[in-house]
Amino acid sequence: MLNTVNPQKKIVKPRPLLKGGRIGIVAPAGRVNVDMLQKGVTWLEQRGFKTILGKHLEKECRYFAGKDPERAEDFEQMFQNKEVDAVICARGGVGAARIIPFLNRNLLVGSPKIFVGSSDITTLLLYMNELLGWVTFHGPMVATLFSQSPSTRLESELFQQLAGEVSEMQFEGLTVLRNGMAQGLLTGGCLTLICTTIGTPYEIDTKNKILFIEDINEAAFRIDRMLSYLKYLGKFDQVKGVVFGEMVQCQAETLPEIILDILGDFSIPIFFGFPSGHGEGTATLPLGLPVEMDSNSISIKMLEPAVQ
Repeated sequence: MLNTVNPQKKIVKPRPLLKGGRIGIVAPAGRVNVDMLQKGVTWLEQRGFKTILGKHLEKECRYFAGKDPERAEDFEQMFQNKEVDAVICARGGVGAARIIPFLNRNLLVGSPKIFVGSSDITTLLLYMNELLGWVTFHGPMVATLFSQSPSTRLESELFQQLAGEVSEMQFEGLTVLRNGMAQGLLTGGCLTLICTTIGTPYEIDTKNKILFIEDINEAAFRIDRMLSYLKYLGKFDQVKGVVFGEMVQCQAETLPEIILDILGDFSIPIFFGFPSGHGEGTATLPLGLPVEMDSNSISIKMLEPAVQ
């Protein structure tokens, strides 16, 4: 049975990023390896984009990329800068949530732009998605994957999506844990960071959503604990479907059994092994956009362009 999309708020789409466009690069979380950053910047520029670096990007404060107000300043200024067409994070790490108290939400509201990141950046993706209604992009980052000469497929799918093309994503290794077809607005990100949104103004809303979950370097019992926590909070009660990532270094071979044990009461489609977030094959997922998951084709399909 097909579950239809039920948007709960207006979807705010950013403008597209086209060749020759300007990409602002920020580090809202962990400190950045300068050599890897430069490799990632070079990779972007070789593909026809101009780059603008945050002025505090290379700073360090313990394990952060500068002090909280400095990281927040770079973040806000990129969205205020009219020359910037898209904002992509340098890396994740830790600390994204710490800049939120320093952000002026009123300034951000009127400046929707493409925003791409993952891992610890999940916090900001959900902040902008839940409070501002923006479509945000769970995807690769400059000083991590871009610095490692990513695959041609990743490159083409990323920039096609940011340019407004609708895509259907199918990957080898993506397995079906429970059959079905469902539609809903996509939400999610790194499981650990999803859990930390609980009780905040930007707490993840899973009602009528397709929920994407991924993580790295977490023992299976910790994944069990976090999924059980979300279940007891009712976060799976009205979800339309769940897509798990590759769960890198998370004892992935044991997780399907754990997942079905926890989610077995819900008649929803469940996928496992989608390559977005941590891992070598990071695909881009548009959070806040209507998508369809179908176990017959084992795919996730965007139902409309992510930009306008």
